[in-house]
Amino acid sequence: MNLKMLAGSFIAAMSLSSASHALLVSPENNGVNLANTILGSGISISNVAYTGAAGASGVFSGGAASGLDIDKGVVLSTGSAAGAVGTNNTSGYSQNLGAPGYAPLTALSGNQTYDATRLKFDFTFTGGLGGDLNFNFIFGSEEYLEYVGSQYNDVFAFYVDGVNVALTPVTASPITINTINPSQNPSLYVNNSTGTYATQMDGFTKAMQISLKDLSSGAHTMEFAI
Repeated sequence: MNLKMLAGSFIAAMSLSSASHALLVSPENNGVNLANTILGSGISISNVAYTGAAGASGVFSGGAASGLDIDKGVVLSTGSAAGAVGTNNTSGYSQNLGAPGYAPLTALSGNQTYDATRLKFDFTFTGGLGGDLNFNFIFGSEEYLEYVGSQYNDVFAFYVDGVNVALTPVTASPITINTINPSQNPSLYVNNSTGTYATQMDGFTKAMQISLKDLSSGAHTMEFAI
């Protein structure tokens, strides 16, 4: 099973009206629709739960033409999902949703989190048999680079059966702006401070893949949290 996601820790909204940008985001808060967008064939889902503010998630296309390593999928955000659209013409787009954080993310970040957006569901492979899970994601943030090393540490997690499997290679650290940047895991970081790429994000990661082999038969749970 192959999954694709753009995990954006955006703190801002941006209009989608301009046709000059290839990246398109359509707001979508229905958890079933989001899950079905992520999933490939050969899987059944149940007990879908979406937690987040209106407009904090959506489906995207045109990623490749915008310089991203994933062309289409789902975007989850701490602000407006539409904030992914660029170019990057300011370093400080901001939107306070007034929503709570998420304790497991706070534990990973090491700092208090806010405006958490989560998508969680149970899944089984076709026929109830076991199988492989392959997941591709990009993590981006408007808090690059000015807040790297500070108490504002944006974080993304992907839990499978309660275990976070979204980790940096080699160091196995959580995915945050403090663990992927020009000083930490620099080979994974893409700098967009000058607006090279058609996205509002100041920085983002290269596409990262998680591969879980030979998951057991029966039901499993996955959760995405930003």
